[in-house]
Amino acid sequence: MICNTAVFYDVENLISLFNGSKANKTLHLDEIYKKILDLDVVEGISVQRAYADWIQQTNRSMRNFILQIGIEPIQIFNSNQNDKVKNAADISLIIDAVELLAKRPEIENYVIASGDGIFAFLAKKLHEYGKCVIGCGFNSNSNTVFKNACDIFIMLDKEEEKPAIPKAAPPVEVKELSKLPKNKHTEALASFPIWKNTGDTSGSLLKIKQMINLLFEGMEADEVLEISLFKNYLDYYLPNFKIKQYGFNRFGEFIRFLVTGSPYCLILSEGTVLKITRRHHNQAGLMEDLPSLVFNVKDGKGVNSLFDIEDGKSFTFSYKKKTAQKPANMPKPKEQEKPPSAPETESGRKRIKNIFARLSNEKRLSNKEIKNLSTTAYCYKIFGIRAPILKELKSRAHLQEQRLINGKVKYWKEEFLYNGKNYLIFKEWLDRQHRIKFDVWLKSVEDVI
Repeated sequence: MICNTAVFYDVENLISLFNGSKANKTLHLDEIYKKILDLDVVEGISVQRAYADWIQQTNRSMRNFILQIGIEPIQIFNSNQNDKVKNAADISLIIDAVELLAKRPEIENYVIASGDGIFAFLAKKLHEYGKCVIGCGFNSNSNTVFKNACDIFIMLDKEEEKPAIPKAAPPVEVKELSKLPKNKHTEALASFPIWKNTGDTSGSLLKIKQMINLLFEGMEADEVLEISLFKNYLDYYLPNFKIKQYGFNRFGEFIRFLVTGSPYCLILSEGTVLKITRRHHNQAGLMEDLPSLVFNVKDGKGVNSLFDIEDGKSFTFSYKKKTAQKPANMPKPKEQEKPPSAPETESGRKRIKNIFARLSNEKRLSNKEIKNLSTTAYCYKIFGIRAPILKELKSRAHLQEQRLINGKVKYWKEEFLYNGKNYLIFKEWLDRQHRIKFDVWLKSVEDVI
């Protein structure tokens, strides 16, 4: 499992907001931890840190508890008594997050459990690097600017808000449009009803299709919609919708499935950000459609796009032609069917290695591109990897040492020969986004000749 998430708890702020809310029970960080794990974008948590003055009696009992669930306590001295360091926890949290951004580019999601408005600036900086920012706090007391800056905001006091509604009705159905930021997108969706998920998998997908059409009706021809923003609308209008019931673990791959064969497509912008836009020729960063996707409409023929299906129709779909149909709630992308002993990341890494061998044989790479691939700055900009993709082999006598970065093996031992020089190839393509960016780069290289 890839641990793609870091969580930072501003404990002093959480306690302050918790005491100011209408909650009648004790604040437990494990409850916040469970809410974070329930998010589809979170595959696993790599880092957890909680910032507070743990010497204080009110925090001491909580400190012992968080150690049991794997949260690292960060000591902040005199955080409440001394005005000179009253923001010490916030500053320490921000420094740690930016440091992690530089050291761990594979971390995709940054969770900030706080309601403090100062973290809106951190959220904007994380967005510049293509990261997903998840806020977590008490809705009634959290800063509005910070909430709007987050891609996702977990409302900790949602369970405490219980209007007089029948027990069978889920709390999400009492949401009001005012909780979404006012913009042209929310205006376009103003008449769109909140969807009651009754297990109708076909109906849910058709509702999402309607939502996409409505959004783009109010957009210019060349406008784009970031998938993180679209996910906010999806979470609001289809509150119980889970992409896992359709066989997807990543939201970007689910969007790719949605727009396959449609008037819309998915593009990789600025090397890191996935966006939905109208389909046209020669689009930069275009992501390929999902191959061999077939929708089988009840009492109708098969089609290759969700957007070719009439509203109200039931259907199944599959990823391979001439194979047994799977119910709409049980499709499995091909990579998910691999046994644990052969993870998708391994096959993806070997594929990249083989592609470099082919590029060498076909002389596809210019001397300038070889030089670029040997620099960290270029490789981070193009692939999101903070290391040279190619490292010139200086001496075979010290091959093992040259394969290392910070004491860890990062390059294959097999040599890559180009224009009479031998290079080592970077092998740690662990992140799916890295491989997506590689495919975009490969297309640009192959289009040159």
